[in-house]
Amino acid sequence: MLMNTRNDLLEKLPPGRILAVDYGTRRIGLAMSDPSQVLASSLKTIYNRGVNDFVQKIIPILKENDVIAVVIGMPYNMKGDIGERGKQVREFSNSIRKGIDIPVLTWDERLSTVSAEKAMIATNKSPSKHRHKIDQVAAAFILQSFLDRLSYLRRNSP
Repeated sequence: MLMNTRNDLLEKLPPGRILAVDYGTRRIGLAMSDPSQVLASSLKTIYNRGVNDFVQKIIPILKENDVIAVVIGMPYNMKGDIGERGKQVREFSNSIRKGIDIPVLTWDERLSTVSAEKAMIATNKSPSKHRHKIDQVAAAFILQSFLDRLSYLRRNSP
């Protein structure tokens, strides 16, 4: 899986909650892990009004939940390269790093929105009528993928 996060960095993450971000130009979906870093749950959707506004909105979430890291979905193209949207996410990630004092990691988000839409359809919810929920469900898919990799590395590290 492509990522901008080295395995040695993942293995050193302490226990605690992780916040995931599905960045969009209109909406930003959030998801949170449980403290044991096993299960991801959708949290909320924030309307994108710029990086500074976003940082101000997540700081209380980070503090209230003792979040130890933020994982931002990186939209790689299917060939594995970063397109225009990926460059926007990279800029967004770099700006977030300047605004908070915990690790900010990026993680491959390919097909997370498609998976979120399929999950909503499976629960008889129309994705077009629940656009505000799609982003937070996509963030949960991104985070669960991250948590699964983290678990694998911890189980198989020497």
